[in-house]
Amino acid sequence: MDFEKLYSDEFHSTYVFIRYMVGNAELAEDFTQETFLRILKAKNLALVTNASVYTRQIARNLVYDYYRKKALIKWLPFSASNEQHEITYVPEDWLVQQEQRKMLFEALQKLKPLQREIIIYRKIEERSIEETCNILGLTAMKVANTQRSAMKKLEQLLGGVRDEA
Repeated sequence: MDFEKLYSDEFHSTYVFIRYMVGNAELAEDFTQETFLRILKAKNLALVTNASVYTRQIARNLVYDYYRKKALIKWLPFSASNEQHEITYVPEDWLVQQEQRKMLFEALQKLKPLQREIIIYRKIEERSIEETCNILGLTAMKVANTQRSAMKKLEQLLGGVRDEA
């Protein structure tokens, strides 16, 4: 497997996944960089058959290890303090869409980590159940049941409003 190709194919989606998981842009950038650094140093890269699953497993483990080491039970809440928002000359539709995404992002942060992860894979990244199972090491039944409970919780948090991210 060619590292440059893996990097160009997987960088953006890995960053977005980590960003959804940690709720902080700077931390997501650091973890994304660390993910690809670990891949670059890996001695078994030639044996990788599914680059997307391999990359996601490393990113996932990195995020979980970080929170385990910090002994954080609750995930960090969404904070927009580091974000810059365009407030002038912006079409109304764009503002509405941004507000809906912000609401979805905040709701995702209130889910359990596994629920959040499954929603990201299945609904945001539109991965198959099989691919989600491969990344998480879970059965299809566990993924489906967790997805169902997560969707129910999201509907409660969003007041029944659904948003396509």
